[in-house]
Amino acid sequence: MRKYNPLVLYLAGYGVLSLVYFFLSGSIGGSLLLPLVCCLALFSFRTFDREHLTDFNQLLVRSFVAIAFSNIINYVILRLIYLSFFQGFGRVRLTALAVHTIICGPAVALIGYSLFSVLRKKIRPYRYAVIGGEKEIKELLKEIEQKSDEYRFVQFIENKDQLKTLSDEIDGIVVSDYNLYEFFQPELARLNLNNIIFLPHIAETVLKRIPLTLVEKFKAYYETSFNAIVEDAYKRILDVALATLALVITSPIVLIIAILILLEDGRPILYRQKRVGKDGKEFEFVKLRSLKQRDFDPDNPNRNIEQRMLKIGKFIRKYRLDELPQFWLVLKGDMSVVGPRPEMVEYHLQYVNRIPYYHYRLMLKPGLTGWAQINYQHTTTFEEYKTKLEYDLYYVKNHSILLDLSVILKTLEAVVFKRGAR
Repeated sequence: MRKYNPLVLYLAGYGVLSLVYFFLSGSIGGSLLLPLVCCLALFSFRTFDREHLTDFNQLLVRSFVAIAFSNIINYVILRLIYLSFFQGFGRVRLTALAVHTIICGPAVALIGYSLFSVLRKKIRPYRYAVIGGEKEIKELLKEIEQKSDEYRFVQFIENKDQLKTLSDEIDGIVVSDYNLYEFFQPELARLNLNNIIFLPHIAETVLKRIPLTLVEKFKAYYETSFNAIVEDAYKRILDVALATLALVITSPIVLIIAILILLEDGRPILYRQKRVGKDGKEFEFVKLRSLKQRDFDPDNPNRNIEQRMLKIGKFIRKYRLDELPQFWLVLKGDMSVVGPRPEMVEYHLQYVNRIPYYHYRLMLKPGLTGWAQINYQHTTTFEEYKTKLEYDLYYVKNHSILLDLSVILKTLEAVVFKRGAR
């Protein structure tokens, strides 16, 4: 076995969820369909992500929260089915769903933890020789090894003599220096090595971001990749559908928050600001206002934030409800549901001149949520922002409908567990 596959854990979890619900309700259809919603919630809350499987307490919390949340959705779905197709006849077994949550939360966590422990012992990582210098990519390779059970880098090749002493136990070659790889082509052909991988592939697969040092080393490859980026039609269709649905569902919530803001601090209800969007074009960005207007410093907008916070402001910022009006910007076409977050004009002007390849993040519309938001923390330093940019570059290069749906599902986890909280 070469690597951990979370699909095994999801299948095991589905089996447990299905059996327990069938035992409690006797419903075959329910025991087949309801666990699917539970598994989607387990995915959304990143329950079986490798980083959480070594901590049973973390796994237990995520498993219980995911199943509790999904069974609330299951209850609503069942009620709607009975009302729509059976004229309200039929009993939704709320007790069964509650007991199902209490039993399956710990059970799924225990099975996931135990299975991962067994599977991890069976993993035999690939042993790779690296074409390129060790010093310049040492930290990057170390991070890849820490975050993956699949890769181990055991030898570095910088000259033909080192290539001749290539170990028989090597499973493949990783190319970190393309010019050196071209130079070694004749010798590599004679060795008949089939498993040759370029470092960008491994780094993106494991780290889920594109380190700026890697973009510099493989400049031609990344320039070609980013210059070929276009926004697909599916993205606009998904944006319009989700924004319309979200505006209908959240309108009552926005109205209640607006009234509370008005009562506490008067107008305006919305906070408006110029932000930078696709291709560097500016647009008007809106949020529900969470700060008092007095003591505002235009030269340093972040000064005295805690003192200026509205009573409702802390709550809506914590759960990102202040972002809800941005669904209108998605419908207008200024933003997308998923994409790099739009920067303030002042910050944009700083970063575009100081960070190489920053402009690549502007090749797609900015998003209400994004890959960086579900994978990284809220940034406070310049170095942290550079790391966040690496996640944005990964999304821009690899965006797809499946990646968008994954980000949307996992945004719920980011809100509940305050990932990237301000």
